[in-house]
Amino acid sequence: MVVAEAKREKEYLRRRFTDTGLRRLGKLLRSWREARGWSVHELSEQTKQHEAQFYILGGEPLPKVLGVSIAGISRIENGYYNKPAPDLLWLFLDVLEPVHPVEQRLLTLEDLLLIGTEFWNPNVEA
Repeated sequence: MVVAEAKREKEYLRRRFTDTGLRRLGKLLRSWREARGWSVHELSEQTKQHEAQFYILGGEPLPKVLGVSIAGISRIENGYYNKPAPDLLWLFLDVLEPVHPVEQRLLTLEDLLLIGTEFWNPNVEA
C-alpha cells in the first residue's frame, strides 16, 4: 500500500505538459470556441476585451498588448504551444466558460492542468 501511494504521489508530482496533453487541450479549446460559433479572430477579440476590463476596473492604464493573438490561439489549438501560462488558461476559461462533461460545472484551471498533463481525459468517462 505504501509503495502504491508513493508511486501515485510521484506521478502526481510529475505535472509536466505532455505533447498528447497539449494536443488534447488544443482540440478542446477549438471545440469550445466552435461551440460558441466564434472564429479564431473573434476569440482573440473576446480575450482582448475581457482582459481590458481588468485594467479598466482596476483604474490602471491599458497595456499595448492585450488578450491572446490569433497566432497564439492557432498554436494552442494545434498543440504547438509548449507551456501555456496559468493567466492565459484563466483567460480562456473566463471567456469560453467550458463545462465539465459529467459534473455540469464550469471547468477550472486545475481541470485544464490535468488535461494538459494527461492526468484526466474529459472524453473518457471515469
